[in-house]
Amino acid sequence: MKAIVLRGREDLIVEDVPKPEPGRGEALVRVTDCGICGSDIRYLRGENPWAQHTLGEFRPNPANIIPGHEVAGVVADVGEGVDAGLIGKRVGVLCFKVDETCPWCRSHMRHLCVNTVHLGHGAGQRGRTYYYGGMAEYVPVWAEHCFPLPDSVSSEDAALLDPFCVGLHAVHDTGPGKSVVIIGSGTVGLCAVACARALGATKILAADIKDNHLALARKFGADVTVNAGRENLKQAVMEFTAGLGAWLVADSAGMAIAEMLPLVIRGGRLVLLAVKDKPESLSPMLLAGERKVMTSANFDYPEFTQGLAMLESGRVRLGDLITHRFPIERGVEAFRVAGSKDGGAVKVMIKAA
Repeated sequence: MKAIVLRGREDLIVEDVPKPEPGRGEALVRVTDCGICGSDIRYLRGENPWAQHTLGEFRPNPANIIPGHEVAGVVADVGEGVDAGLIGKRVGVLCFKVDETCPWCRSHMRHLCVNTVHLGHGAGQRGRTYYYGGMAEYVPVWAEHCFPLPDSVSSEDAALLDPFCVGLHAVHDTGPGKSVVIIGSGTVGLCAVACARALGATKILAADIKDNHLALARKFGADVTVNAGRENLKQAVMEFTAGLGAWLVADSAGMAIAEMLPLVIRGGRLVLLAVKDKPESLSPMLLAGERKVMTSANFDYPEFTQGLAMLESGRVRLGDLITHRFPIERGVEAFRVAGSKDGGAVKVMIKAA
């Protein structure tokens, strides 16, 4: 079968690889749609963003990763112990599996499990010839992580459930009476805007340096947008919040913490969706008034089903995120476009079927 293979740093090719067989408890999914995530670009550049952001560790990547964790498709076959009735179903894929026994899993924080096995980048797997992910014609998936799709949810929208749920996790505690500022209007930032709106946030401001991203932010529910390359972000946030600051400031752009904390209301929180290994100078006075700083990593299992329900309800549609579509044979070009943002790229989708 054809697959996009990351052989090593800056070494990406499309080649024929062995078609996998579903093991016990697995389904073999014929991939129809797989999004290129910003983390996929970082894997190409030799980083391991999952380990860095979730575990706070630097880990090397194995050779021969088949990227892709934003996946939807059709179940083509099942392994031992799986109901054959799943065959032929359109499914969205929850692409990581945890051990359920570690301190984090037992505390309902599965997304922080140190023993996570993850499709698309080799986490938790060792000694394989190929580390299967969604950028292939077929991918083996744990059967219980294949979620049948209602007719109202397109396969493209289902493939974007992963970044959508990352955004949902970041803003999960917002709601009526809450003001929200989303810094960075890439895929995850835009998903966070959509989630905040669906959860009932009263006021949403989105910031970015690209006007096409800000136009999407307005479409996804932002009340006000700010081009931070031309406008004073702090002044705009203060005007938007009557000088109080926002209850939630979520940053997916990697700005300095000292620049963002003044945007947070007393008792509010700053959520970092991007962490960098870069020292910062920070006065503790910026934390006065019970301001909180935390990172947001991935999402937990229940948020995947919540996200799917939100799509099924029609409150959210994600198709407008997709600016480019490429067949798997043009995978190297697709990565170039996604990494360079050529043609105003926001979400680039690999169409495997």
